[in-house]
This record gives sequence, C-alpha cells and structure tokens, in this order.
Amino acid sequence: MNYKEKFKRDKIQGDYYEREALKYLKYDTYKITQGYFKEYDIITYRKEGITEKIEVKSDRQSSKTGNLCIEYEYKNKPSGINSTTADYYFYFVLYCKDNNLKNDVIRYDLYKIPVETLKNMVKNCKKVIGGDGKYSKLYLLPIRDCKDYLFKTHLKK
Repeated sequence: MNYKEKFKRDKIQGDYYEREALKYLKYDTYKITQGYFKEYDIITYRKEGITEKIEVKSDRQSSKTGNLCIEYEYKNKPSGINSTTADYYFYFVLYCKDNNLKNDVIRYDLYKIPVETLKNMVKNCKKVIGGDGKYSKLYLLPIRDCKDYLFKTHLKK
C-alpha cells in the first residue's frame, strides 16, 4: 500500500471513529473539528452548560503490539498529548482480519482515559520514533496498564 492509499484509509478510519465516539458521549449539540486541529477532535455541549473536549484515536497495530501509541512530538514540535486541550482520550483498539482491507475490523475495545491521568501514565513509558516518515515521537503505553479505563468492547456485525 503506497503512502496516498494509506493516508486515505487512515483518514476514513479516523473520521469513522470520531463519529463512533459520539455514541458514547452525552450532549445536546456537538462539533467535530475539520482539518488539522491539534487541540481536540470533538467538543460537546450540554444544556446545563457542560462542555467536554475529546481526542479520538483509532489504532490497528495496538491489538498486535499490546501498546497504546501516544504521540507527544511531531517534527520537533509538541503534538498529541503535549498539545491537546481535550478532557479525555478515546482510544479505539481495533482487532482486524486483514490490515489491507478497508472494512476488516471485527471488534474494538474503547478506552476512555482522562487526559491528566494519561499524562501521568506515560511518564515512565518507553519512547520510540515512528509514524509516517518517522517524524513522530511516541510513548508506548502497555494496554494492560489501561484496564481500569476500558469503557466498551464492541463486536462488529
């Protein structure tokens, strides 16, 4: 799969799981950010004056590696966990039949982790360089350390 195909697949996947996250949020209205917006992906509004900002991640590799991959820097600038203003990270761990197919997800586990908690959890995690072009610096957070934040397991039909 070339870079353009992978980018397109990842964009479709990201957009899908942003909409999927809405199923698990309480709101009267919401806004999904468009384009590059590093602060958060979704903001919800409730009549009581409550707002929540959500950062949504979906990952096909986490189910294989056993780690959540948390970006903290991109091209030597703060990103991900170091630039978000979100209240929660919604992290969808995708279990797939075949990574090359568009609709191959058979199950996901959704982790809902308060951002401040996540920042503390990654402090002692292994750091790696990765992502497309190897421009990202990432924490590898073992999924086993997140079991208290497993919010939903969903089997796809």
